[in-house]
Amino acid sequence: MKEDKNGWKNQENKPFSSKGTSRNTPSNFIRYSGMAMQMLGTILIFTYAGYKLDHWRMNKTPVWTLILSLTSIAASLYLLIRSMPKAK
Repeated sequence: MKEDKNGWKNQENKPFSSKGTSRNTPSNFIRYSGMAMQMLGTILIFTYAGYKLDHWRMNKTPVWTLILSLTSIAASLYLLIRSMPKAK
């Protein structure tokens, strides 16, 4: 086995190695940050729509806000689980 300039014998033992990834693929941080922003956007839009619907219907209890916010959380989790890579 060849040693590199740092004295490491193979790629598996290198700390923080990017084994199997190319420079064109986004890092996990960017990918998961994008998923988080998508979840946040979905939840905020649905909750705001429920708030406006309650305001328009003049409800004393925020029924639509509750229903649409819980629906958006469920939809966001569903999309998150669907977009995760399958374990091998």
